[in-house]
Amino acid sequence: MTKMSFKGYQQSLMNAGFGLPKYGADGYWGAETANASMAWADSKRDIEVYQEGYVVPPDELEYIVPEDWMPDCHMDKIIVHWTAGAHTASENDREHYHILIEGDGRLVRGKYSIKANVSTSDADGYAAHTKGCNTKAIGVAVCCMAGAVESPFSSGKYPMIQEQWETMAHVVADLIRKYGIPLDKTHVMGHGCVQANLGIVQEGKWDPCKLPWDPGLSLQQADADFRDEVERYL
Repeated sequence: MTKMSFKGYQQSLMNAGFGLPKYGADGYWGAETANASMAWADSKRDIEVYQEGYVVPPDELEYIVPEDWMPDCHMDKIIVHWTAGAHTASENDREHYHILIEGDGRLVRGKYSIKANVSTSDADGYAAHTKGCNTKAIGVAVCCMAGAVESPFSSGKYPMIQEQWETMAHVVADLIRKYGIPLDKTHVMGHGCVQANLGIVQEGKWDPCKLPWDPGLSLQQADADFRDEVERYL
């Protein structure tokens, strides 16, 4: 099997008749690429080779996070969040997270490099995503859940979309492969489980561990299910 660029993969989808009319081969994973990939998988269960290269099945995709978003450095943890905002990333959101997933599945790069969080005591700034747990910790967030209420549960005007959750799992899988971070509850977790998993008080945080499509799950079960989803991409 010959590896190819993600843009090459998207181009092969289009060449095979699975269109990407809005964004084309832009090098980013989003709902449009996801839908085209699923359509391809449904219609072609065997491996097909095109002149442009091997078409990678969706479950064999390598990185959806651009390489230059993942600088070489040592990182220990990945903490996932929601922004408590709309389905698009605001400038304030970009201040606090390294990678954001918008409502259409597109990735947005935060203001600060992942490398900025290697040290949070210098003058260069860093992504302040988790109280007391930012050093060597990568912050990833889905853009959603403005006005959400934990109990009685309401997801507000901008509920988290299941495709965002799945794309976030794929992003986290990329980061795990890049930085060698263990996939367990003390190294990969939702913000809402930081206090339980690490003993660092977070003042009532519950993101992103309440799922609008399955609100009966406990925070801990949703957190564990997310790691299972990440493992699927690994």
